Amino acid sequence: MKKTIYKPNSENIQKAVQILEKNGLIGFPTETVYGLGASAISDTAVTKIYSIKKRPFHNPLIIHVSSLEQAKNYGIFNNNSEKLAEKYWPGPLTLLLNMPIESKISAIAISNLQSVALRVPSHPVALDILKEYKKPIAAPSANLSGTVSATMASHVFNDFGDDIEMIIDGDQCTHGIESTIVDVRSDNVQILREGAITKDQIFKIIKSNLDIYAGSRILAPGQLEKHYSPKAKVRINAKKPNADEYFITLGREHEETHTNTINLSKAGDLHEFAYKLYACLRDLDSKNVKKVAISPIPDQGIGTAINDRIKRASKR
Repeated sequence: MKKTIYKPNSENIQKAVQILEKNGLIGFPTETVYGLGASAISDTAVTKIYSIKKRPFHNPLIIHVSSLEQAKNYGIFNNNSEKLAEKYWPGPLTLLLNMPIESKISAIAISNLQSVALRVPSHPVALDILKEYKKPIAAPSANLSGTVSATMASHVFNDFGDDIEMIIDGDQCTHGIESTIVDVRSDNVQILREGAITKDQIFKIIKSNLDIYAGSRILAPGQLEKHYSPKAKVRINAKKPNADEYFITLGREHEETHTNTINLSKAGDLHEFAYKLYACLRDLDSKNVKKVAISPIPDQGIGTAINDRIKRASKR
């Protein structure tokens, strides 16, 4: 069954690079979620990503690179973007940058925009692949478009099976939630997608205007109104579950108050909740659960990113 899942050793890293060189697809771990990777400079390879994910072509991809130095070949950095990259790269932060006049990045990967979303992941397997490949890798989350992101190699296999040539197993993703995306093309810095790097953390570095993007135009991944959705119907901010709902919660307030309660962090740790959330939703889907209620999540720190994800997941 799992012949496409490989251990993260040097031999398999080389195999992954060979697949990328031939415009193939790989599933690989990052510290956020698993990525579905292909050559970012090949229209053929990038088109395969959109096709297998059933992803709309107007939804651009994140381009992964191995270092800030490499990133400067594909994006134009200013003072704010350089500060953020130096502080949080490698890590769960994506920067939306203007592109150089001449760029090798596939226009399909950036949805024909004049901007590019770049990041340097911190997962050692992802970095090993990027350093060996020496070229940028386009890599959205390794799941069918609009569904719950993959945080384990088995999730990737369940979505794509043998349709991709290789999945490298890097255990469960550390953060379990996608990267923060920040538009740093001008002095008017905007958060396009909440993530593990919070608004407060970003403000401490740039110390200038910082807004949450409220426009309707899609500039980066994760901005579709309906996204990250399980098969089950999701009800959010539920103070009390209905009898026919599975209840996802945290803390001790709701302990043993409902038969199908799933407490993702009895300590009330939002990072632990985020780490377990996607795997929990996928597990409930595998059990054909029809209705899920999620208790109110504190809108602070990574809780803001969690609320963004579950709000989009609840759209029907």
